Amino acid sequence: MFKKFLGDYEFIWGPVKKGVCESSYYHFLTSSEELHELDITLGYKTRNAIKIAKEKNNLYEQILVIERIAGMHAFSASLSYCLAVEDYFDLTDKIPEYIKLIRMFFAELERLRNHVENLSEISGSTYLEVPSSLYAYYAEKIKQISSEVNFSRYLMGINTVGGIRLNNLNYHIDRIDGAINTHTNADINTNHDININIAADLDTNANINSNFNTANTNKHNEDILKGFEYIIKEISLYIDNIEKIIKQNSETKSHIDRLKTTGKINLKIAEKFHAEGIVAKSVGINKDLRLKYPYLSYKDIKLESASYNDGDALSRYLIRIAETRQSFNIIKICFKKLAKNFHDNIFNSIENSYSSLNSSSDLNLKEQNKNEIDDNDKQFFNENFKNKNNFYELNAAAHRNNKYGFGFSESSEGPIFCIVGGFNGKVFKKLNIKYPFDNNYKIFSYFTKNTMMMDFNINETSYNFSVAACDK
Repeated sequence: MFKKFLGDYEFIWGPVKKGVCESSYYHFLTSSEELHELDITLGYKTRNAIKIAKEKNNLYEQILVIERIAGMHAFSASLSYCLAVEDYFDLTDKIPEYIKLIRMFFAELERLRNHVENLSEISGSTYLEVPSSLYAYYAEKIKQISSEVNFSRYLMGINTVGGIRLNNLNYHIDRIDGAINTHTNADINTNHDININIAADLDTNANINSNFNTANTNKHNEDILKGFEYIIKEISLYIDNIEKIIKQNSETKSHIDRLKTTGKINLKIAEKFHAEGIVAKSVGINKDLRLKYPYLSYKDIKLESASYNDGDALSRYLIRIAETRQSFNIIKICFKKLAKNFHDNIFNSIENSYSSLNSSSDLNLKEQNKNEIDDNDKQFFNENFKNKNNFYELNAAAHRNNKYGFGFSESSEGPIFCIVGGFNGKVFKKLNIKYPFDNNYKIFSYFTKNTMMMDFNINETSYNFSVAACDK
């Protein structure tokens, strides 16, 4: 119960809300326009996803569950899981470069889409309905491209242990010259897969198998590059239009004034609650894992993290703009590196016909353990997972005792960590995944107090936390 004074009143919003709002219970204490207290209760849509994943029959089924915890971050989550499993089986250094580049390509595509979608939400919160609708339109177009090329709007079904699955890639799309030739699904031969997996006999040796159809390798991978080039060419058109929206919004004084100083957080509390991602960067905490602990091939890219020190909604808005540009440039770099990798190291007969792509790299802003889980081990596994600072210590411990695998990826909202253990020959019986929202929603609750009720929607959209990721 809140301590109330004369003129204060309480009201509740949720957990059932209109539209597509997620199930969260907001308990407000306010007087007139000032919001004095806010309690957030989650857990209304808990699905026990981790428990369900442990009951699956193979590793790929576990990936499918992980991807569906929070659809907006499906690729980043499944990537974290795959990196953890590869760490467990000591496969990290054996993954081919082109697999890393393809993973980076889709990871940045997901980041770009999420940032554009949130720019729509932030613009809507300041009642700029036309820019909001335009941002939403381009976010939807990116989803449609993902579905068109890979049959998944949210990039599901791509990541697998040891590599990627491109059997869903629509090889029969040809838009390089502006034409569409889409064949039926029956025309897609499953031998088109690029599917690198751990060998089935994990009890004897964790190998990597390359499952190529050598007779058609050149043609298939030329089509893969065409698919990626199509994505880039389409998105480049959207980016040009998005830049126009950004410019118009920056010249709209009411928009900037509403964001400036709203939802302001300070460095001390952000550090206390272990702020992640955009929220952390808005107060100058640069914890981008792509920079601090480079994975995949991020170490080979000149990457600078955008950050500000004001800690307000405007800072978070500007960071998203910078990271939208950044992700698009990384996608282009990945494509060029991928084309060169295919040409130089794998498919020597492919003509490198993609040199015309914009090559700008300016980023705009600076073994198995088959025993049952004993109680003490289970407690260690879960308790350490509560504290983000223990993740790196856990990783070191995993290498010491070969008992756990550890992986992470930087999503659009911050790091997603995954830890696995207790492999029984089919699946991991010890599994946990942590999203940045577990920390950020607490910061949102803390710093929304003593703000104006009319700014609540701005605060909520600028934090952009996922209830689904918390209620896993």
